[in-house]
Amino acid sequence: MTNPSATPADAPLLFGRYRVYEQLGEGRLAAVYAAVDERLQRNVLLHLMRKDLVEQEALRQRFLAEINASAQRSHPALLEVFDSGEVQNRPFMITEHATGRPLKDLGVLSVETAILYMRQIVGAVATCQQQQIPHPPISSNNILLVSEGRIKLVESWHMKPADVAFDLTHYRAPERASGQPPGPANAVYALGVLLYELLTGIRPVSGADARAVVSAHLSVRIPPISHNRPTLYLPTLEGLLAQATARLPEQRLPDAAAFGAALDTFWRDLSRSTQPLPSLPTRQRRQSRPQPVEESAPPPKIIEQPPVETFQPSEEVGYAHLQPLDREKLRQQTFTRGIVGWIVLIGLTVGVAFGSYTVASYVVDQFFAIKLPQPDLPNFGVSLPEWPFAADQGEVLIVNINEGLNLRDEPGLSTNVVAIVPNGTPVRKLEGPQIIDNVPWVRVRIDSDVQPNEGWMSLNFLIPAE
Repeated sequence: MTNPSATPADAPLLFGRYRVYEQLGEGRLAAVYAAVDERLQRNVLLHLMRKDLVEQEALRQRFLAEINASAQRSHPALLEVFDSGEVQNRPFMITEHATGRPLKDLGVLSVETAILYMRQIVGAVATCQQQQIPHPPISSNNILLVSEGRIKLVESWHMKPADVAFDLTHYRAPERASGQPPGPANAVYALGVLLYELLTGIRPVSGADARAVVSAHLSVRIPPISHNRPTLYLPTLEGLLAQATARLPEQRLPDAAAFGAALDTFWRDLSRSTQPLPSLPTRQRRQSRPQPVEESAPPPKIIEQPPVETFQPSEEVGYAHLQPLDREKLRQQTFTRGIVGWIVLIGLTVGVAFGSYTVASYVVDQFFAIKLPQPDLPNFGVSLPEWPFAADQGEVLIVNINEGLNLRDEPGLSTNVVAIVPNGTPVRKLEGPQIIDNVPWVRVRIDSDVQPNEGWMSLNFLIPAE
């Protein structure tokens, strides 16, 4: 995130408060700028009606209506509106600042991560539908991963205006292509297509241009997930997607709230199916033992066995080859084994002591920069292996988030943040990933002045070094 104090002083100042320093792009009705609220010292976004549209009264009234609607809706996945007004006959609104990677750039997601993001997206769309106000267009390009496990649904300002219409046709419901009026089921279709894309990395309906994509929605049957991701076989999820992407709107889930409820049910069932089987209660285990034979049952028939002959050694068996016990020889063998055992024990003790001293020396050197004296070992012509931690092993990754990435003492969204690592910093992967709170975590070491220099980071904001 841009430091407010670093904003050029000669940047335009709106209402003596908002310092505008960069245009991010254009949406359907407004140009979007990055700005700083100098009164509250925070980064914001300025949505200013496009200059080429301001003379069209119908579009002007539509933009004013969207500003009012945006101020009424409230959801963590939607931008919060801070202010609105008009400058030089151009309406504008001020919202919270949001930057991050579009979900389109993340590729194939795990089921857990895809459901985590979809529940936020569906909740935002359901909030807008319940309040009967418009929501931002649904597209993987319009959903930004702003922090660990958190997304924002925004307008299409970060895309070229010529590409926006083609991008949105991939999520356009078939009935809209045939000219029917919009309805809640249109968004359900788009959400189903988006979930399919997050799980497979492929948009199920595509074409060479916008006209071809619209035509495909009317004729193409969306394939099962397993067709594009053979290792993922979840019949319940396939059924949910079939309900969401049915060609006829009356055969779909009616609105985003119903889609969200079905998604929650699937998630609960999936979590329950992965739990360990309950152990058998003690009482049932006792009852499962064989029961004694009832008294009314006939007694078992006893079969007499022939007597077993007892072996009696006779003089015919020769024992003359056996020698008398040599007690002196036995005593010498016992003494030799004892000496060897003591030598082995002393060697192990010395090895453990030397290893402990070596580990302590390494830790003191790494964390306190103090060199402890090292013992001189005799060289018997054998080269010892190098200390395993001396070599920089592990993949090098780069921090890729403008605000800097949290370095945590343990994996998980609720753990302690021990440092914030700036964007572009190289880190070395030590272990992981581990999926905790539906976020992939890796333990890293930072070869810079950041202290402490080891901890856990979200893999979603790390990219391989070139």
